[in-house]
Amino acid sequence: MPLRRTALLAAISFLAATPHAVAQTNVSSSIQHDGVTRSFIVRLPPGFTPEASRPLVVALHPAFSSAAQFQQTAGWDAVSNTRGIVVVYPNGGNPTGTSGNFTWNGWEFTGAAPDDIGFLSTLIDHVHATYGTDACRTYMTGFSNGAMMTNSFVAVHTGKVAAIAPVSGGWITAYGGDQSDLTPSGPVPVWIWRGSNETFVTGVGKNSQTRTEQDLAQRDFWVAHNAANLVQTTSEVLNYGVPRTYVTSIFAGNAPVRFTEVQGTGHVYQPGAADLIWTRFFSQIVSDAGPCAACPTDIDGNGATDGGDLSAVLGAWGSGNAAADIDGNGTVGGGDLAQLLAAWGPC
Repeated sequence: MPLRRTALLAAISFLAATPHAVAQTNVSSSIQHDGVTRSFIVRLPPGFTPEASRPLVVALHPAFSSAAQFQQTAGWDAVSNTRGIVVVYPNGGNPTGTSGNFTWNGWEFTGAAPDDIGFLSTLIDHVHATYGTDACRTYMTGFSNGAMMTNSFVAVHTGKVAAIAPVSGGWITAYGGDQSDLTPSGPVPVWIWRGSNETFVTGVGKNSQTRTEQDLAQRDFWVAHNAANLVQTTSEVLNYGVPRTYVTSIFAGNAPVRFTEVQGTGHVYQPGAADLIWTRFFSQIVSDAGPCAACPTDIDGNGATDGGDLSAVLGAWGSGNAAADIDGNGTVGGGDLAQLLAAWGPC
């Protein structure tokens, strides 16, 4: 074999075996969940390598839309390009029509098909395993029906995302559910968005409410859940295409809550939301739940792994309780018990 060809083949073999940076890339992929093929798009930033342990944002499309459509309009690709984050755009579980659009099965906590809550949990695990993304810097946002799904997901898998940002989404009480159905296992950093012109009515039958009522109920739920109090309300003019006034109420407590109303806009993924959510909120929050905690086996926070923590694991056995899910696999079980026993004693 000629020397030049031998050298060329050796170089190709080396590059194939060596992790290397890639340009920004869209990867269309799928996984199996509950016997169904579920599709999604992964956006990789410029210079991506799986060794970098990048933050992950899960971005959920509205009803009668798709991952591809939301990717084009939400603004998260630009954030990926400039901030180096990975974004995954999944498709909802309910196909609508014949044009490749979907909706999410939000406010469904029984596991009834399609199990979108379970799918999203499996998807996050898959992206972490495939692309080396950071489980402690994983976030979720969604628009409209996707915002409803975001709230639904974090109510079950509280420790799986570090923070959420629902944008222009309906609230559970307007769709026949009750706020008591929402049982997050710990505090949740939340930034809620709406447009000032969202005054229309949505929901199911007699439960229907104006979107203003729904947005305020959503805000009040998270403020109460996080034991938060109003710190300040700001008003600033920002230019994302055209100048608009952004009015934001900031609450502080066990976890922060923000509530932004963009003046003069309607039912859209609000202008500049992706950029602002990342730079002012997600990028500043790192999860302290489950495996991300400084001493994850010290569930009761007394400075040691002991009988109280053992009781917590056994009491939550088989559930998705984020505090007791030490290994972060979504279910409290044998892996968590093994880690707890191995860490027995002072932290």
